Amino acid sequence: MELDLDDVEDYLRVRARLAPSTRTTYRSDLVAFVNFVRAAELDALDPVVLKRYFATLRRDGLAQRTLLRKASVVRGFTSHLSRVNGVASAPRIKVGKAPRGLPKPVPERVVARLLDGLGEQALASQDSYALRDLAMFEPVYGSGLRVSELCGLVRADVDLKGGFVRVLGKGAKERFVPISAPASRALMRYLSEGHGGSGRLFLNRRANPITPRDVRRALQMRAPFAISPHQLRHSFATDLLTHGADLRSVQELLGHSSVATTQIYTKVSLELLKDVHKQTHPHGTEG
Repeated sequence: MELDLDDVEDYLRVRARLAPSTRTTYRSDLVAFVNFVRAAELDALDPVVLKRYFATLRRDGLAQRTLLRKASVVRGFTSHLSRVNGVASAPRIKVGKAPRGLPKPVPERVVARLLDGLGEQALASQDSYALRDLAMFEPVYGSGLRVSELCGLVRADVDLKGGFVRVLGKGAKERFVPISAPASRALMRYLSEGHGGSGRLFLNRRANPITPRDVRRALQMRAPFAISPHQLRHSFATDLLTHGADLRSVQELLGHSSVATTQIYTKVSLELLKDVHKQTHPHGTEG
């Protein structure tokens, strides 16, 4: 079956509810796949082609999580091609299992130091980007937003009076997440100074909608230590469980489709408690 890039655009139209940043990732993954198939002059639905394609990606040194993401994207695309072309079923794609490494949260005191410092900077200076960055990072830590969800926010998604933010998560699933008090204050000041008009809530320095890459760069610039936005989200989940939140509530707040995904944070919080016990109890360390 011959493929061209129009097939990618047809599929993306079917997945119309994808978030913009997700759509960009899908397009990039699928263009690479289509170009490989066309160069090989083979059938995209041939299991041998799929096996060869992902073997090539593995040889290129891609991380296992990246391979899993690309396999998921290609799997949806080939299933779509199967339906359109009347093929009984799409070939199976196997690239191995997800790694089970524990997330690396940032200690509460370190997050507090980072956000307090940024808050002082936003108050003391006329730097509007310091205010923007505080209004971005507070909801990532205080509400557990994914960076893609943060980038997709518009003014109407933020309900300061009700204390909630509406986010569009993975698979275009909508959820409402409480806004922490510090995040609410940061957003209120950000909005009161005329930011967040009819378009995206956060813009980059070129006045375009902010991207996940922009957010990562901003955090790297502001933080005196290595940290990513995703680590702030990890810290959100870990801190909730450490302070007694139940697993189901954390699952809802994070937007996980399965509680099994959230359970990994229980291991993290237990490891933190073990460290506290080891460092503070008289019998915590060997004499």
